[in-house]
Amino acid sequence: MPQTKEVVRKKKDYKVIESHLRNYRNYLAGIKNMNKQMDYIMPGITANYELREESMGAFVFSSSTEKFAIDRIESKRALQLHEDIMIYELIINSIDVALAELDDDEREFVELRYFKNQSILMVAEKMGYSERQVFLIRNAVREILGISLKNLVNLRV
Repeated sequence: MPQTKEVVRKKKDYKVIESHLRNYRNYLAGIKNMNKQMDYIMPGITANYELREESMGAFVFSSSTEKFAIDRIESKRALQLHEDIMIYELIINSIDVALAELDDDEREFVELRYFKNQSILMVAEKMGYSERQVFLIRNAVREILGISLKNLVNLRV
């Protein structure tokens, strides 16, 4: 029996969400590293995003060392870093909020399966459940996170 478009779309969505979960720790490390890089290329500068009347918004830089930093590098590079940091923070914050809504078994499953990259068999052993029970937990987690993390499906990283 051929799969409906809805089933195919849901499977693709699950794959994207699972990828974000598996990369959770990488996003955290990425944020730290990009912040260090931002500090290196633009020391002492803070970037603020301001929405002004009749504009789409603009980044505003301010610092006593602004001229020095801008002379060292094009501000476009710093803006791209800032945007990447914001995307990673959105992903991390979305995952944190979604995980807070899971029950203890579901959170433990996510921790073991996605954050620690363990097999279903290993997860079952550590949780003290059969593989069948773990698959049922996985299906529940996928369904819940498919809703609560829908915002991440079309996000470009």
